[in-house]
Amino acid sequence: MSLVTLFDESTPVALLELVRPDIYVKGGDYDIETLPETACVRRWGGQARALPFVDGYSTTSLVRRIRR
Repeated sequence: MSLVTLFDESTPVALLELVRPDIYVKGGDYDIETLPETACVRRWGGQARALPFVDGYSTTSLVRRIRR
């Protein structure tokens, strides 16, 4: 099962603690090793991955298009 969700906090750590995903994915413009959510997910054996960044495509722009 896959899930994409929004959150209002500065990091998704509380949400991740609740849903405990096996895999957590961020865009490649982040250094996955420095994110607090990476350590969080790895505590229960999950994986944190960074997808390659593709210029012009972002979650922010996707949400903007959806809201229009």
